Amino acid sequence: MKEQKGITLIALVITIIVMLILVAVSVTIALNGGLFSKAKEAAKDTNNAILNEQNLADEEVNINNKVYNNFNEFVQAD
Repeated sequence: MKEQKGITLIALVITIIVMLILVAVSVTIALNGGLFSKAKEAAKDTNNAILNEQNLADEEVNINNKVYNNFNEFVQAD
């Protein structure tokens, strides 16, 4: 009898079907679980934090008992 090696067409079709089911479940969970809305909210919070840090650099800075008008003035002083 001839020995055959390799994957059969039926095993390949079953694998593809299982992978499609997993993709469908993953997409459904991502959409219904609010993954994209949470990502947008996190991006918004990050941008707000960046703006807050930039605003801090524009305010009066007190370093080692010396007062500078802004952070850039402190950097240029050194």
